[in-house]
Amino acid sequence: MAMRYGYFDSEITGVDSEGMPIFDRAETSELFRLLFAKLLTNGVLAQPGDCFQVVAGDTGLTIKVRPGFGLINGAFAYDSADATYELATAPTQYSRIDRVVLRCNYLERKCEIIVKTGTPAATPVAPELLQPASGDYYELGLALVKISTNQAVMTQSSITDTRADSSVCGYITQFIDSIDTEVFFAQFEAFYAEFVDKSNASYAEFLDMAQQSYDSFTATIDNYIEGLETRGEASLTEITESLREFQRQSQNAFNAWFASVQDLLDEDVAGRLINITNNHEERLTLTEYMNIHNDYFAPLLDDDGHVLLDDNDNAIMVDWKYKYA
Repeated sequence: MAMRYGYFDSEITGVDSEGMPIFDRAETSELFRLLFAKLLTNGVLAQPGDCFQVVAGDTGLTIKVRPGFGLINGAFAYDSADATYELATAPTQYSRIDRVVLRCNYLERKCEIIVKTGTPAATPVAPELLQPASGDYYELGLALVKISTNQAVMTQSSITDTRADSSVCGYITQFIDSIDTEVFFAQFEAFYAEFVDKSNASYAEFLDMAQQSYDSFTATIDNYIEGLETRGEASLTEITESLREFQRQSQNAFNAWFASVQDLLDEDVAGRLINITNNHEERLTLTEYMNIHNDYFAPLLDDDGHVLLDDNDNAIMVDWKYKYA
């Protein structure tokens, strides 16, 4: 077969029997379709997103097809307005699946959208698409519509959009660096299902780990606080008992000594000893205060044991705190 090429200007070489001009480079529309078929894939435009989208109709068992543009083996189909189609009456037994297709009709030399009505069955299947290498028709699947038993009104949930599946339709792309949307569609569906499963499992594990961490953290804090309370109470009790024991021992020792000498002393001496005893009680109280507060102080003495005084005749005091190892 000789090479076909185009398009170049033709020259008129004569006229036919009906008086129409005869061109030396005349070509058919098939060559024009071949040009686009070799450059662009079959399908519909990806933008806008509702290009030839099938949606539920306004009344009864009707559907609407949005405006769109599509290519079928180089032939193009374009509609600028919504088109409404009425489906066959719902079956009284079982259900069926209808298929909405964009068809290139070579017999009637046109592109069209039709509804292929399915067969009711316990497990219904959609009508097959016609996609022969050559023939009278070539079809792209826009959507599947499931019709239930005795269904009277169309719902959007009954419609499955198949435009993105390149095995039946797909989006128009250039053949160079084109996207096999059938594989992409299947991979995306598998990825999405796997992602949902893993997300659900991961979230459940996260909640369990968070609860365990929270329980462990609160238990550690509770144990720590309890330990602090126990050690604090024990230390305070120990210090208090030591001071009280020191006070009791000191008082008992002094009282025993005073009783042994009281009968031997005259009244003046006894009075002085009573003052000494009162002074002794004050010193015990002061000693107890300094031990509890860990704050010790005393008057400063010179080498002869005399209290050093400031300019106002007040005793000069020294103060220190004991550091525990």
